[in-house]
Amino acid sequence: MASIINRSCLTYLRNYSSSKCLPLIKSIRSMSTDHHRPLMLMNIPHIASPNLFLMMKNFFSRIIINGYFDSTFAIKPFCDGARQALMVVSHLIANDQFDDLPGFVTQQVINEVKQNYKHLTSQQKQQIPVEESEIIFSYPYSIGIGMDEQTKTYLVEVSMIFHVLKNPELYQEEMIHATGNTASNMIATMRKMRDNVIVCNYKFLRNMSKNANDDSWIITGLNHWSPTEYFKQE
Repeated sequence: MASIINRSCLTYLRNYSSSKCLPLIKSIRSMSTDHHRPLMLMNIPHIASPNLFLMMKNFFSRIIINGYFDSTFAIKPFCDGARQALMVVSHLIANDQFDDLPGFVTQQVINEVKQNYKHLTSQQKQQIPVEESEIIFSYPYSIGIGMDEQTKTYLVEVSMIFHVLKNPELYQEEMIHATGNTASNMIATMRKMRDNVIVCNYKFLRNMSKNANDDSWIITGLNHWSPTEYFKQE
C-alpha cells in the first residue's frame, strides 16, 4: 500500500488506532450564507453517508485497480492511512501551520482552506483538530478511475467520509451519572451527540500509471462542516 502521508510524520501517528460506528446523519449538499457563516474549509459537496449505488460501483473499481494498476491495493490499509492523514492535516490547519501542508495536500487546497480559515470563529477553529478517539465513523464514499488526457496518466480518486464527535468521553460520563428516567436521559444524550457531530469530507488522488514516479496519495479536496449549522439555515 502506497503511503498517504510523508514518512517524516510517522512518529506523529504512533498513538492512533481505528474505530467505527454507524453513520448518524443523511447527505446534504453545499449551501452558502453571509449571515452566521457555518463551519467550512472548502466549497465542495457536503456528503455525510454512504450511497448504495456507489458501494456497488466501488467494488468493481477495486477489481480494476487490483487487476490493472496496483495488485497490492486494499481498502482497509487505505482507510487506516486516510484516518491518519485526517488527524495530521486537521492538526496542521488548526495550528495555523499552512507552510507544513505541502506534500499532504495540493497548493489549491492550501490556498482555499487558508482563506476560509480566517473567517472561522474561535469556537469553530477548536472543532478542526481530530483525535483518533473522536472518529466515530469512517467510510470510502467513492472510488473513481480516470485518465488525464494531457499527461496520459491514470488517476485514482478515493473520497472519504468521517464523522467526528469532539470529547466523546463527556457524553459517556453524562449517561453514566444521569439521574431520573434512564431511557429519557439516554435519548437526550444521543440527540446531543447527533447535534454536535462534525463531518469531514476528504478526497485523495494518486497517479497509478505504470511509469509513475510517486506512488503516494495527495489530498485534492477537504472540508469540515456541521450538519446542525446547515439545517438551521434552511
